[in-house]
Amino acid sequence: MPKFQPKTEFTSRLNSRAGRYLSRSKTGRFAGSGQWIRSGFLFLFCAAIYSLLYFDLSHWIILISAAILGAGIYTLIATVCHDAAHGSFAASRWVNRICLFAGFSLAGISGKLWAERHLRLHHMYPNVAGTDIDADGSSLLRLSPSRPWRTWHRFQCWYAVFLYALVLPHLAFVEDFEHLRKARRDWPDKFSGLRPLAEFAASKIIHVCLFLVMPLVLSENGIAMVLGYYIVFASSASLLFVAINVGSHISDEAEFYDPEEDGTLPLDWAHHQIRTSVDWAPTSRLAIALTGGANAHCAHHLFPRFAHSHNRALSRMVIKTAREFGVSLNILAPWDVIQTHMAHLYKMSRPPQLAEGRNAGGPAR
Repeated sequence: MPKFQPKTEFTSRLNSRAGRYLSRSKTGRFAGSGQWIRSGFLFLFCAAIYSLLYFDLSHWIILISAAILGAGIYTLIATVCHDAAHGSFAASRWVNRICLFAGFSLAGISGKLWAERHLRLHHMYPNVAGTDIDADGSSLLRLSPSRPWRTWHRFQCWYAVFLYALVLPHLAFVEDFEHLRKARRDWPDKFSGLRPLAEFAASKIIHVCLFLVMPLVLSENGIAMVLGYYIVFASSASLLFVAINVGSHISDEAEFYDPEEDGTLPLDWAHHQIRTSVDWAPTSRLAIALTGGANAHCAHHLFPRFAHSHNRALSRMVIKTAREFGVSLNILAPWDVIQTHMAHLYKMSRPPQLAEGRNAGGPAR
C-alpha cells in the first residue's frame, strides 16, 4: 500500500486545535440536536413528496415531484447516511447502522458495502493511482491521468452527463453485485454468511418495491409513467451527487499522484488531503447543512470521524492554520467547481502525449 511522508508541524498544530475544539463540544464528534431535527424534517418531506405519486395529479406534477424526491433522497444520504458511515451521526453503532441501511436502501444501494468501500478505498488514498474508487472507477470515463486512454475518451465531455445521470442506478444494479463478490473475497469477516447477503438483498427489494412494484399496483399510473417517474427520480439524485461531490476531488484544481516504486508518496497525510480536495463556501452553515459538508471537503478528509455539523468550525481551523504555515487551499466559487471538473474532464479526454498542464502526468507542485 502507498506510504505517506512523516507528519509535519502543520499537522500537529491542526490536530491540537481540533482536540481543543472536541473537548469543548457538547456533543463530542457526533451530530447535535439541530442536525437530528433537520434530518427528521427531511425524511418527512421526502415521504410527503413520494406520496404524491399515489394521487390523481397531472403527469407533469408527478414528474416534477420525482425530480424533487431525487434531490431529497440525495440530501438524506449526504447528510445522514454519510455521517453514519463514518460512525459520527450517533454515538450508538446500531443507530448508525440502521440509518446507513435505511437511507441507502431508498436508492437501492447496500449501505454496508458502500461504507466499507468508501472508508477503505477512498478516504485512505484519495486521487492516488490504483487505490481510489472514485477516480479509477470506470473505463467509460477517464478521470485520472494514471488511467489508460481509449479512443472513446475523446468524446467524454459530450457523453459524460448522460453517464452521470445513471450513477446511482448503475451502482445499485451493476456495481454493487461486483463489489459484493470482491468484498466476500477480500473482507470475509464482514461479508461472508447470511446476514450481509440479507442486508444486500433487502436494499434492492425495498428500492424496487417503493419505486416500481407499489406504484404499478397501488397507483393509477401505467408502466410508461412509472418508468418515467423512476428515470427522473434516479437522474435527479445522480446528477446532484455528481455536481456536488465529484468536483470535490475530480477537478483541474486537485492533484493526482502516482506512488514511487517503493510505494512512497511525496506528501504527508494531511497535506495530501489538502492538495487532493476542493472546497466551496466551506464556512457556510447553509451549504454544509444541504450538502452534508461536501462543500467543506478538505475539513471532512482531515477529520472524517466528525459529523458534518462540525465542518464549519473545522474549516475555520484549517484555513487559519494553513495561513500560519503558508499552505495553499483549493477554495473555489460554487460554479467554478463544476467548471474545473469539466476542464479536467476535457484534459483527460486528450491523448496523454498531447495533454498539458499539471494533471497530465502527476503533480506539478
